[in-house]
Amino acid sequence: MNKKKKPASCSHFSHLQLNVSDMETSKRFYLRALAPLGFCEADSAAGEYTRLTNGTDMVIVLCPTELKHRNSTYHRKATGLGHFAIAVSSNIVVDEMERHILSLKIPILGEGKVELGYRRGYYCILFEDPDRIMIEIVSHDPFYFSYEKP
Repeated sequence: MNKKKKPASCSHFSHLQLNVSDMETSKRFYLRALAPLGFCEADSAAGEYTRLTNGTDMVIVLCPTELKHRNSTYHRKATGLGHFAIAVSSNIVVDEMERHILSLKIPILGEGKVELGYRRGYYCILFEDPDRIMIEIVSHDPFYFSYEKP
C-alpha cells in the first residue's frame, strides 16, 4: 500500500469569505443560527466586511457582493462554493443545533438529520443561508481526515 507522507506541521483553514447580497440580513442570520456554537461578531468595517468568529478556530467573513455582480445568481451546484461544513464535537451537538435551527424557523434541507457510512460516524444536518449557500453542521469520526480508507 502506498501511504502518503504526513506533513511536518499541522494546517487548517484560516477563514471562509462569503459574498452576500444583503450584509445586515446575512449578519443577523449567521449570528442567530450559529450562536450555540459560540459565534459572535469580532469586528467590521461598514460596507466592507463583518468578521464572525467562534473565538477559537473558525472565522466567517461576510462581504457585500459588488454591485456589478449582484445580478448573478448563486447556485450551490454551479461552479464555485458548493457548501461549507462546521464540525462539532458530537451527534448530541448536531441534534441540539437541529432544534435551534428549527426554532428560528430555518428549514432543514432534505429529510432532516443524515447519517452517512462512507466515512465512519458521519452525522449531519443541512440548511441554507439567505443567499441559499448550504451550511452543514457535522459530527464525524477523526478517521474522516485520514489518508487511509475505512
